[in-house]
Amino acid sequence: MRLRHLPPTAVPLTIADLKQGLHADSQATARFQAALCRYLGTQTCLVAASGRTVLYLLLKQLAATADSPSRQEVILPAYTCPALAKVILDLGLQPCPIDISSQTLALDGRQLADHLSQRTLAVICVHPFGVPQAVAEIRTLAHSVGAVVIEDAAQSMGAKLDGQPVGTQGDFGLFSLGPGKPLATGGGGILSTDDERYSRLLSQLWESLPPLTAVTAAYKGLRLALLSLAFHPTGWWLATRAGLHRIGAHQASWGYKLSRLSQVQAHVGLALLPRLNEVNQHRRARAHQIQECLQGIDFVHIPSPAATAEPIYLRLPILVDSETRRERLFHRLWTAGIGVGRMYEQTLPQIFPQLATHHYPGADQVAHHLLTLPTHHYLTDADVACIAQIFASEV
Repeated sequence: MRLRHLPPTAVPLTIADLKQGLHADSQATARFQAALCRYLGTQTCLVAASGRTVLYLLLKQLAATADSPSRQEVILPAYTCPALAKVILDLGLQPCPIDISSQTLALDGRQLADHLSQRTLAVICVHPFGVPQAVAEIRTLAHSVGAVVIEDAAQSMGAKLDGQPVGTQGDFGLFSLGPGKPLATGGGGILSTDDERYSRLLSQLWESLPPLTAVTAAYKGLRLALLSLAFHPTGWWLATRAGLHRIGAHQASWGYKLSRLSQVQAHVGLALLPRLNEVNQHRRARAHQIQECLQGIDFVHIPSPAATAEPIYLRLPILVDSETRRERLFHRLWTAGIGVGRMYEQTLPQIFPQLATHHYPGADQVAHHLLTLPTHHYLTDADVACIAQIFASEV
């Protein structure tokens, strides 16, 4: 029996990194935030328990300080992580889904322009799978009605657009340190800004979080170690046998806690950050290798990044021509031990029917035709050849 099954994403976290985390001191978080500012080229970075935590804190503060109480709408892609919509709803705000292009995964510019108004508080621009999306036009449109732009780069830390890191062209950048993200510390989130007007706001948000208890800090350290084991091919094989890979599909997993990142997690993040560019280069190279293998297969479409984008391809997204073929390919790849994924199998309006105000053909197409392929360091040339053979035999 083959006891190796590739996870969908993975970070090369070593035992040495985990041991280093045990030597964290009370200044680890401050040093990590400073290192993140240098890496991103921004003035301020805030780290907390999760990306959802920092999004909740940010939107809560933006709503409280908005120039009008009518600014209650937050625009976001109709195809994205449903936990984003949950955070918005938890605050009593109104999520407004906008369709995306199935060709590029970019927001539908016309639908966005039609929906922006004086009621718009923020626009969330998502960079999915490590593939940057153009921000400049979205920022111009949002600012014209007094709204801010939040770049959700949870899956794209290290990717660039126009030579700049993603998450630095909007008013705020949102990154995730959760399992399988580009920089993973077993959980955590980053909120950044390069705008002096918002730097004090971010500092105030961090100060509003209660200090971690010793028990909570220990739990976070243990969780980091266990997740590191789970995202190893042998550990992932065990996790899938226990059904743990399905947890993210359930609403119960969309929660978040208003707490800080632990010093241990911050110390591990400090160890991983200098290696991030090298890790991303490996992901990019593997993605290009798979793309070359899939060239000329007429039932496959790989979404095109923006012309000035430098993707990291945390996962390689591909669209196949039919849902039936997608399911067949998924099961064949999964059986072969390849960490294939479908990501979100429903659009936000399908999950939250009260949000459906338009037609979303692009988002529907992605939800029903998307597969994602692994690009991480556990992927071997033999695995790539296996992927190529499975797709070639579908022709």
